[in-house]
Amino acid sequence: MSCNIFPPLRRGKKFIVLLPPSILSVEDSLIDKTSKAGFISRILSIFRVDEVILYKDEETSDFDEKMLNLILNYQVIPPHIKKKVMKKNKMLKYAGILPPLRLVNHDPPKKIEIGKILDGYIEKCDKDNCIIYLGMLGKGILDKKEADDVNKSNKIITVRIKSINKNILLEKASWENLYTGYKVSKANSLKEEINKLRNNKNLIIGTSKFGDCFDKKIQDNLKNDIDKSNGIVLIFGGPHAELYKQKEKFDYILNTVLNQGTLTVRTEEALAATLSLFNYFV
Repeated sequence: MSCNIFPPLRRGKKFIVLLPPSILSVEDSLIDKTSKAGFISRILSIFRVDEVILYKDEETSDFDEKMLNLILNYQVIPPHIKKKVMKKNKMLKYAGILPPLRLVNHDPPKKIEIGKILDGYIEKCDKDNCIIYLGMLGKGILDKKEADDVNKSNKIITVRIKSINKNILLEKASWENLYTGYKVSKANSLKEEINKLRNNKNLIIGTSKFGDCFDKKIQDNLKNDIDKSNGIVLIFGGPHAELYKQKEKFDYILNTVLNQGTLTVRTEEALAATLSLFNYFV
């Protein structure tokens, strides 16, 4: 069996990550905050995370919360419609340094072909039809009834090229079970969010250098508990936080970096290491 199948499917169980925006607090400049947020978006996408929830901790500033939320959302928007979806924002001054995600819906067809699927942006609608911006392919026409249930906040819609006459005629489509990126949401209280996720039968896992080793016994227990759950929730602390002090909140609290060679492991580094391990479990 190949270990590299692209485009990839979404996971059978939901994969959720909780991060504090204070992860950006150790960076002094806007360009460094932008770079770190871009790196985080890459890690989340590489390991097919379904949802990232930003929770406030004691070190989270309003600026860092807005910044991380903005960049993570900006990154998952297909490049060919980014300028239509996102308004100008000073926080996006260095967006040019952000690494591309190269998700399946980020690579639209280079020419107009019947049957091709891509994401478009709803520019305007009349009583019968909507004009859909398709990037370099131009604009297409979609029956308004098919656009009525689209998210009004970003106006992104997935369409299929139905026919080509004088105009590009479109029909509503879906990426079905292909992975097209993560969703971003916010939580004010870590405790409340954990309770809500646990009530939905998710397995709650915290990370800490003082946590249990990721040994054979832990792996066997995890496999059994994952099978019984609806999804996996991985929670990371901020730069100066220690989740082990709150270990009673979690089903597991794990050390996923065996015998670390540095005194500290940064949150984004722990994120990459942990998701790499759990990639084989979920």
